[in-house]
Amino acid sequence: MKRFSLLVVVAACHGSPAHQATPDAASDGAANPNPDGATSGCPAGHAGDACVLALYDAAAGCDATAVTAFATEMANRKDPLWAAGRALFSADHAVSVAGDWNGWQPTIALAPFCGTQLVLAVTNVPSGFHTYKLVDGQTWLLDPQNPAFAYDDFAGNNDHQNSVLDTPDSGKGHLVKLAQACSTALGNCRNVTAYLPPGYDADEKKYPVLFMHDGQNVWDNHTCCFGHTGWEVNVTLDSEIAAGKVKPIVVIAGDNTTNRNNEYGLDDATAMKFEDFQVSELQPHALAQVRWDGNKVAIAGSSLGGLISMELALRNPGTYSAVASLSGAFWPNMATHDALRDHFMTLGKQALAMYLDSGGATSDNSDGAADTAEIRDMAVNFGWQRGDSPACTAGPSGLCYYIEPGATHDELAWKARAWRFLEFLYPGT
Repeated sequence: MKRFSLLVVVAACHGSPAHQATPDAASDGAANPNPDGATSGCPAGHAGDACVLALYDAAAGCDATAVTAFATEMANRKDPLWAAGRALFSADHAVSVAGDWNGWQPTIALAPFCGTQLVLAVTNVPSGFHTYKLVDGQTWLLDPQNPAFAYDDFAGNNDHQNSVLDTPDSGKGHLVKLAQACSTALGNCRNVTAYLPPGYDADEKKYPVLFMHDGQNVWDNHTCCFGHTGWEVNVTLDSEIAAGKVKPIVVIAGDNTTNRNNEYGLDDATAMKFEDFQVSELQPHALAQVRWDGNKVAIAGSSLGGLISMELALRNPGTYSAVASLSGAFWPNMATHDALRDHFMTLGKQALAMYLDSGGATSDNSDGAADTAEIRDMAVNFGWQRGDSPACTAGPSGLCYYIEPGATHDELAWKARAWRFLEFLYPGT
């Protein structure tokens, strides 16, 4: 397969991250190129978009000095950019770009620029959240240089994803693929995906971060999760942030592995290795790739993901400010007195906001309802202040509880309740 380098150079920051290793953006503003076509150097990252676009305009007549200045700035810019309704796409050979803004027609053909090795095309792209693909003959491909992507249900799209160009004023966040996280102790690697909130690339603002487990299941992937679709946390956050009910946050989710159950709590030794990996490897690795505000992070999960979230948060109060467990599977090891309730008894009160919920019924412990109520009551006895969702007060002593009678143990149920823990942990203004 040929490798592409797609570049969209524009006049300001847009919603796609700078590159896969560090999907963030520098501040806005741009240095103007010198009138003679030479450049004193454009600002790095998206802050230099206007400057580079101006250099492109200056080089359009193929003046040698101007072309050199433009090519120099293009050399280190290999990800999609957008601003002011104008985009410049670049690749290492002739391909086309097709997206939702041109009816998915591969009419944007890239061509050699002024005798250089640059192959590019300039086209109008309106502001908004846009999906696109590269087209090489009859082959449609994701842009390999762009970590921003969206899930797609179209039957003809074999990988069920498209690349994304998201402008700062679209009002929507987007997903990005972070670098994989690998563990020698666990003997595996896993994909890591982040949600970047609306306007993420508009400035240098830093954000609170929430980590989640079961990364394959928490987004709007309608092909996942045993036919239940995903939690659609990204969709919920777009809506909640727009309504002012949740502050803009970054969410980072590591995928589960084939050893999920043991890593998340069925085997104590494996779970302890996973906890160390989560705290000392996965999280620092991922936080370095986004604009994190530097404060304690939160962690959330469902079922066994809810169990390991509680274990992590209670054992690492210096790392976590909050935890959410949806339908937490708190039953492992209860017979051997090495269950969560026993750890909780030892660890006691922490400066930790806590959200607990379940479906089912406490009478038969369906969906872990009785176990969840037991952990709730223990927390209250330790000094947490209980509220029942949505009437909960955020803070290090806040405990928010909810039960949805009869709700099932699946992603559809957790999707329906996700707004509750998000509003509790990250209340809007």
